Amino acid sequence: MFSFQHIIWLSISAIGIAIASRLLLARPAPIERVLTAACVLAAISEIIKIFSNIQMVPSADGTSLHLFMEWRHLPFHLCSIQIFLIFYVRFAESERRRTTVLAFMYPTCIAGAAAALLLPSIFTNGITPDQAFSHPIAYQFFIYHSMLVVLGVYIARSGEVDISARHFWSTLALFYAFGLISIYLNSAFAFPTYTGTVLRSVENTPNFFFTFRTPINLALTEIWQWYAYVALLAVLSFAVIGAFYLPFRKKR
Repeated sequence: MFSFQHIIWLSISAIGIAIASRLLLARPAPIERVLTAACVLAAISEIIKIFSNIQMVPSADGTSLHLFMEWRHLPFHLCSIQIFLIFYVRFAESERRRTTVLAFMYPTCIAGAAAALLLPSIFTNGITPDQAFSHPIAYQFFIYHSMLVVLGVYIARSGEVDISARHFWSTLALFYAFGLISIYLNSAFAFPTYTGTVLRSVENTPNFFFTFRTPINLALTEIWQWYAYVALLAVLSFAVIGAFYLPFRKKR
């Protein structure tokens, strides 16, 4: 974390976010146009991610080769699911539902993408810092997450979205719902070993939404520690999302 290459990318991202946000807010474009651009960027980003991470892997007996992309690249993290939400709000016909989803995207795009930029997973589970400017996944990662921050700022500041304090509760409910779903996904993509019907071990457990392991790999060795960790996540998300909605507290 915070290698020389990472700091350069952080600086580039911060400058890009500042310039793009200033330009968008100086002359606010219609939300449909902004969301269309976001759809295009999100689609290009996901295509680059897929083609950069898909592998040709041999079978166990070595007689054949198969295409495979590891589960950690699936779009089930907080920032990745924004792709589906961006397309939904662009084409949704229900104004009420679209506003609810946009209100959810506002804090989660900014906070989630900012955290990803500060703690880039690509340098721990993908490429080395030496590949920071030669591998396409680095450009995909930093440009996509910078775009999410700009989109979150636009949603809140452009006046195009009617966000109010009441959306805090719908945002929190959606966030908790995604967190619960991630527990199912983390279990579904793991590799358990059974003796008969008795579970003996589990390998390669995913960590979507960081609901199974801490983002700093602090070991959880007892079930009560995991309960405490999940409770801490719930409290922190309540506080962070609440802080984002403080500017709207007078708007009911």
